[in-house]
Amino acid sequence: MDETDEKPSKALVLSGGGITGTAWELGVLLGLEEGGVKVTDVDLVVGTSAGSSVGAQITSGLRLEELYNLQLKPIIETKERPVDFDGHEFRQMMAAAIMSSPDSQTARVRIGEAALNAPTMSEEERLEIMASRLPVHEWNQEKKLIINAVDAQTGEWIKFSQDSGVPLLLAVSASSAVPGVYPPTTINGRRYIDGGMSSGTNADVAQDYQKVLIIVAEPTMVAPAMGPTMHRITFQEEVKQLEESGSQVKVITPDEESLEAKGPNPLDAEFRSAAAEAGRKQGQRIAEEVNIFWE
Repeated sequence: MDETDEKPSKALVLSGGGITGTAWELGVLLGLEEGGVKVTDVDLVVGTSAGSSVGAQITSGLRLEELYNLQLKPIIETKERPVDFDGHEFRQMMAAAIMSSPDSQTARVRIGEAALNAPTMSEEERLEIMASRLPVHEWNQEKKLIINAVDAQTGEWIKFSQDSGVPLLLAVSASSAVPGVYPPTTINGRRYIDGGMSSGTNADVAQDYQKVLIIVAEPTMVAPAMGPTMHRITFQEEVKQLEESGSQVKVITPDEESLEAKGPNPLDAEFRSAAAEAGRKQGQRIAEEVNIFWE
């Protein structure tokens, strides 16, 4: 048997991107499926932050159309609440931690300290919101899903899976606990923050898979780093590692219509349905080229 035939076949990597990123990614996946791409027929799903929520949903056993339709539900009928997110202030917090740290892990520790001390909603309220976003709260034992988070106290990159003994809801909540905006999630006495502090995609998890499709909700995640960062690895390094392991890689980022639909604040649920609809159209437009790569 050829060595490549022994490798797992396909991996789907889903990036962070907030509430609108979740909606956009689900829209893209549905659009691809409508275009004939068997996008959820994979050996591995890797989810970070918003991508962890998408990963949990698409491995739940529910149809993509059902999951997409949930993104169109009027906000007033959901448990979503307005989030006071100041992008400039958030970037300043990140920059302060990064520039005062000798390395990226120390930067993540300092970001974790800021997250632990920030005034936010309670963990209980946050979990209630997260529970409302996930139609199924149990890991699918037949689907390999890896959810990424960061230990708020050590800065360590943590990977949760169905074998971790951690409830799916807690893993997703930890992975999407944006520092300074949402409370760190407590799991077995430890506190965890957004997996995007490790990497926007953590795509290197998919090393050795024959084909890796990476869906990135925020184009800045794939831009070259212009200086020190809290990330343990750059996106360019992730792709290089994947390709050196023998993987073929394809990356999807929002087109202009999707960027406009997602709005300026990734945590503004009011833009959720527009982001989903734009993602669906984009998925339909690119389905043929993705299918050539995927199949």
